[in-house]
Amino acid sequence: MALTLERMLFESIIINDNIKITVTRLDSSRVKLSIDAPPEVAINREEVFNRITDQKRQLEQPAAQRSIVRRLLSRKQVGKVFQD
Repeated sequence: MALTLERMLFESIIINDNIKITVTRLDSSRVKLSIDAPPEVAINREEVFNRITDQKRQLEQPAAQRSIVRRLLSRKQVGKVFQD
């Protein structure tokens, strides 16, 4: 469930006592936001976040596949499969 808020120009919302989002400009089809947050909070546009997430998945996938092979090779039953 999402929370939907309306804000006017220069009005803000506060998230978790340490993130402040302020509407700084309104155009006919765009809104400009100012985000004040601690440096350890990652702030990305959705398309950038999705690209980063996809890249992380691609990097993790080969490692996960190698892990499965290691687990299979560590089982005693694998030797029987290769002998057949």
